[in-house]
Amino acid sequence: MEANSRLTGSTAAVLFVLLAAEGFTIVRVRALLSPHVFIGMLLVPPVVLKIGSTSYRFARYYLGSPAYRRKGPPPTVLRLLGPFVVVLTLILFGSGIALLLVRPSHRPPLLLLHKASFVLWFGAMAIHVLGHLVDTARLAPRDWMRRTRRDVTGPGLRQWALVSSVAVGALLGWLLLGQVGPWRASSPAHVSSALHRRVHAPTSTTNGSPSSSTSSSAPASVTTNPLGVASHVKLPSFPIGHGSEGSTTTLPVQARPARVHHHVRKKSKH
Repeated sequence: MEANSRLTGSTAAVLFVLLAAEGFTIVRVRALLSPHVFIGMLLVPPVVLKIGSTSYRFARYYLGSPAYRRKGPPPTVLRLLGPFVVVLTLILFGSGIALLLVRPSHRPPLLLLHKASFVLWFGAMAIHVLGHLVDTARLAPRDWMRRTRRDVTGPGLRQWALVSSVAVGALLGWLLLGQVGPWRASSPAHVSSALHRRVHAPTSTTNGSPSSSTSSSAPASVTTNPLGVASHVKLPSFPIGHGSEGSTTTLPVQARPARVHHHVRKKSKH
């Protein structure tokens, strides 16, 4: 029983440090999304190890093990809060992992669940940590300090279990870091900013004059001004009916003939 308590205490100490680092990334989660994902995946195996050791103690106590019965149960508040902490932890980490793997259309409800579960989890975890703080500080260092390792049994096995869980978590974090880029590219904020940059992009210029990338559907007509110089004029279009597929057919307005030019020629003859 004491060995299981030390494993739980050592795992809790590691989780406390990693959760503090993960909390720091939440302050600027968009800018620190890659560290947020990596630390989150790094936490998964130690969390599973902590839940497993705690569940083992829970089962041994209620199955009537004499050693666990002599130790006694934790305080009533912590005993009632324990199942909620486990469920909220699974929801929090499960929704976070799913956000990286599902399609963009499925992300809004998962993101809401991830945020809501974090708020509830943070409150429950704060009470849980404060309730076990003394025991964790007393039991966690005993497997790692030279003068106390000789007095306990199986410290090497517990150390390897904890180190292996962190190593597996680091591998998971490295594997899922590749999902951060596609997640950013398909997020609504990234798509809207890309569209904003495209709309407000500078237009190309031809011979020093700006030209628009979009073309008008109105036809152009060549007219002659009184001085005999040809110029292009955009003619407006008016709808006259619907086509076969519901499209509107437009008819350009004919340009009025330039009579001023002929009037100038007549005067020149006289």
